[in-house]
Amino acid sequence: MPIPPMVNVIWLDTNECSLSTWQTKDDLLGSKLCTIDSLGFLMEENSEYVIISGDKDHDNSDDLYGRSQIIPKGVIKEIQYLTLK
Repeated sequence: MPIPPMVNVIWLDTNECSLSTWQTKDDLLGSKLCTIDSLGFLMEENSEYVIISGDKDHDNSDDLYGRSQIIPKGVIKEIQYLTLK
């Protein structure tokens, strides 16, 4: 079984705006989304989402993966394919 490619997925995530305290409307409207870098093995990419896994078992003949994420395509800014130099 081939090793899946390694990628860096750059995507937008939510940001807790209030920090559990009162804030002004100007502070609230000044809040920004978080831009996230997630690294992992690219397990699947389709028109709706990308699945990456941060870990895989060293034996490529089995089917064990860990620290996986499903990221909706609508929040992805870029997918960078990583290569060895």
